[in-house]
Amino acid sequence: MTTSDYGDARRGGGLAWLYAPVVLILFLGGALSAGAYFYSDTPLTVMESIAAGFGGLAGLILGLIGAAFGIVVGLIGALVGLVAAGGAVAMTLFIIASPVIAIVLLFLLMRRQKTCPDPAMHD
Repeated sequence: MTTSDYGDARRGGGLAWLYAPVVLILFLGGALSAGAYFYSDTPLTVMESIAAGFGGLAGLILGLIGAAFGIVVGLIGALVGLVAAGGAVAMTLFIIASPVIAIVLLFLLMRRQKTCPDPAMHD
């Protein structure tokens, strides 16, 4: 008799998804703060460099959110433009094809047959 661990559902590990962004924000904010403290043209205090680092990180996050929003709005605009272009093409084809179809149908209605399909009808 063999056993396998495939059927065991393991719960947990979901809290890492909550802690990962917090740790990432703290790490990146600290790195930007250290960069602002050591590489600034004007000498900054520790609090000014922390404010500059986390302020820059907040600016990056807001920029990414704005870019994502812009992509969604752009895709919706492209879809509206595609629908409008399809309608314009359909309207153009209708305007161009309507006289052509009318001429073809008029030609078919005006022509005469060369022989009578039922000569017995004339007797």
